[in-house]
Amino acid sequence: MASMSWIHNFHKSYRYLSMDMASQGLCSPPGRPDIYGVGVRAAFYTQWFGTLIMEYISESDLSDLRFIGLSSSAAASISLVIGIAHNVLTPLDIYFLLLFGIGFFLFLMPLCIWRVITRCQPHLDPFLLTNEVHGTFYYLVALTILMATLSMGTRYYTVFLPHLSRDCRDVVFMLGQVNLESKGYVIVGAVFCIGVLSSIGGFIFLKTCCTPITHSSTRNRRNRARIVWRLRKLRLLSGLMIFTLLVVAIELPILWNHVQGVYDFATITQLLPFVFSIGIFLRSWALYASSTNTRDGDARTRPRPSTPSSSSSSSSSSSSTGEMVNVVRIYRARSPRSYYPYGYYPYGYNPYGYAQYQDGNPYDDNDDYYHDNYYYNNDENSSEESQVPRWPPGVYYSRRP
Repeated sequence: MASMSWIHNFHKSYRYLSMDMASQGLCSPPGRPDIYGVGVRAAFYTQWFGTLIMEYISESDLSDLRFIGLSSSAAASISLVIGIAHNVLTPLDIYFLLLFGIGFFLFLMPLCIWRVITRCQPHLDPFLLTNEVHGTFYYLVALTILMATLSMGTRYYTVFLPHLSRDCRDVVFMLGQVNLESKGYVIVGAVFCIGVLSSIGGFIFLKTCCTPITHSSTRNRRNRARIVWRLRKLRLLSGLMIFTLLVVAIELPILWNHVQGVYDFATITQLLPFVFSIGIFLRSWALYASSTNTRDGDARTRPRPSTPSSSSSSSSSSSSTGEMVNVVRIYRARSPRSYYPYGYYPYGYNPYGYAQYQDGNPYDDNDDYYHDNYYYNNDENSSEESQVPRWPPGVYYSRRP
C-alpha cells in the first residue's frame, strides 16, 4: 500500500508540473543557430561520445578530448554570461547554454557519488585508479568553469524564471514534457545547482578524501586491476545513460517548441566545430592505435627467457664473440685494408709500408716471418677471403710499422 501511495503521489506531482501547459500556447521562439545550431549540437555530441569511447579503451590518450571539451564548456559559459549581461537571450536559449556548459561535468558526477558511497576508500576511488593525469592549471580552470556555470544556473532558477511573466510558454524535458516556468521544475533545478555548489565547497574545504595508494603487492595489484576493469564498465554505462539524457534534453525541446532555422548544416559556422571535434577524436584514436602497435612490436622483439643450460652456452658463445670482436678491431686498426678494398690501392701505394719495396730490393724471407705466414695462409684460405679472420689478439699478418 505504501508503494502504491508513493506512485500515486508521483503521478500527482507530475501532473502538477504540467497542469498549466494546455492553458497557454507555445512561444515558438526564433531559432539561434549560433547558439544551438545543428553543427554546434553535433560538435558537443561528438566530444561527449568520443570521450566515453576513449575513456573505455585508453585513458592515457584523453588529453586532447578533455581539452576540447573543457574549451567548449568555457565557450558556452562565457556566451551565457555575455548574453545575460546584454539581455539578448530568451529563457530557452539560457536552458540550452546551461546544458552545453554543464554537460562536460555531468559525466563526472556519478563518479563523485560513488566516491561518497564508498567513503573515499583509495582502492575503490575511480579518480585514483586511473591513468589520466592533468596538471593543477587544468583542475583550476575546470573548477572555475563549473562554478561559474552553476552560479548562472542558480540565478536562472531562483531569480530569472520565478519573476518571468509571459502570455506563452516553453516546454523542456525533465523525464517528460514539462513547462519551463512550472514551480516543480524551478525547484528541482535550483536544488540541483545549489547542491552541486555546496558539494564542491565541501570537497575543497573539508578535504575528506584523496589518500593516495602508497603500498603495493602482487595480490593488491591483481585486485586493483579487477576493480579498475569493473569501474571502467560502470563508468561507460553511467556515461551512456547521461549522454542519452543530454541528447534527449536538447533535441526534444527543439522539436516540441517548433524551433526553426537550427537544422542548416551548409554554413561554415556549423561545419567548423563539428569537423574540428571529429578531427580531435580521430587524432586520439590514432595515438591509441600507434601506441598499441608499438607495444605489440616490443613484445614480439623481446628475447625469450633462457634455461640454465642455454644461458651457460650463450654466455660462452658471447665471450667467444667478444674475443672475436676484439680481434677484428685490432686487425682493422693495423691493416691498411680497412681503408681500401681487397686488391684496389692507389698508384704508388705500398700496402705494407716497407721501403725495400719502393727501392726494388729483393725481399729477404728470413727478415719477415709474418709476411711469409701471410702468403701461406692467404693461399690456403683464398676461398674464405671474405670471412672474418680468427687470429687471437696480438698476432698480425705483417710487421707492425
